[in-house]
Amino acid sequence: MEIRPAEEEWKPKWQNLFSQMLLFGPQQKPLTKLPYSFHYVFECEDSEKPHTAMCEDWELGVLFLNEKARLGSDELAAQSVRKKFLGELCRNDKDTRFFMGTKFPYNTWLVLGVFWPPKDQQGTLF
Repeated sequence: MEIRPAEEEWKPKWQNLFSQMLLFGPQQKPLTKLPYSFHYVFECEDSEKPHTAMCEDWELGVLFLNEKARLGSDELAAQSVRKKFLGELCRNDKDTRFFMGTKFPYNTWLVLGVFWPPKDQQGTLF
């Protein structure tokens, strides 16, 4: 997992969307911008070089925000996210899989979610 500093502010286009008033319903709560972007580096069986894909999984963002509230620091929260990913989701006894998608119109592959079931130890027939 690579953790990279992110832009401090939302893009102006997105800031304008957040500031729009709604005709119906309550005003939206401002979104918290994460100070980092999280990227997974992984290998596929059919490729000789590793791939890097940014993770857009909302659960990772919520994990970061919860860890920041618990630990009181962006840096400590980021390291806690890394520790959870490497120590729990990608252990040797897990069969970790990424749900992938692309970002239109750039055709950039992103990790949209992570699934980490236990490895199935197939028994013998005899």
